[in-house]
Amino acid sequence: MRPWRLLALALLAGATACPLAADQSQAPSGEGHHGLAPLRFLPGDVLQGLLEAQDRRAWTRADIVKSEQTLGEKRAPSVTKGTMVASGGRARLEISSPSPGLIVADGKFLWVELPQVGQVYRYRQSDLAASGNFFLDLASSIRHYAKDSVKRRFRPGPGYDEKRVSAFELVPTKTSAAGFERLRVWVDVRRWIVLQVQLDYGGSRSDISFTKVSVISVRGLRLDPAQKLPKDSFKYRRPKGYELFKIDL
Repeated sequence: MRPWRLLALALLAGATACPLAADQSQAPSGEGHHGLAPLRFLPGDVLQGLLEAQDRRAWTRADIVKSEQTLGEKRAPSVTKGTMVASGGRARLEISSPSPGLIVADGKFLWVELPQVGQVYRYRQSDLAASGNFFLDLASSIRHYAKDSVKRRFRPGPGYDEKRVSAFELVPTKTSAAGFERLRVWVDVRRWIVLQVQLDYGGSRSDISFTKVSVISVRGLRLDPAQKLPKDSFKYRRPKGYELFKIDL
């Protein structure tokens, strides 16, 4: 498992806004566009609405379940479960299974703690973002994947209420240069939260679902200061005896 990839996708649930790449999707009108019934939002509308909502958000909490598998294989996917809290470019992801782990983005470094081997890996957040391997918030992730990509909508599928859930995908115009084949996102357009993310890359698929999602806006935090996150939420202290590896990209 690539733990920073897990965090990169998990952080799609909490972000700050920034400009999007130009929307290359065509505006479908009425029934008959690939069999889709009229929906309230176009792909670009969902992206913009999501980013604007996240810009007003103080923090996000969620339980996550991530599965990863090689496309075409019949083997069961590997599954990782954890709990995340994110605020802007900072986050804390506590992994509960298949083995305990911790990932913390403190605004300067990304710390990946592996208790089973007594090791900690430290990455500079700015280097990861610049390399295209890691993005600290939804906005920069979407901007990266949306670059030179076509935005398309699709039916959310079983288990999702189409009156409140909109799903869109980003497909790069040049797959070999983009490094991924497809990104799919399911969004609750009433609460403007991400419910599921699916990324196809290099013959593999990562799928993350978000449940028990709780959010508070900047305005809500002003009205109820008791909802403020503890000061040390994103502070990381390396356990005594753990070996530290500083990764320079």
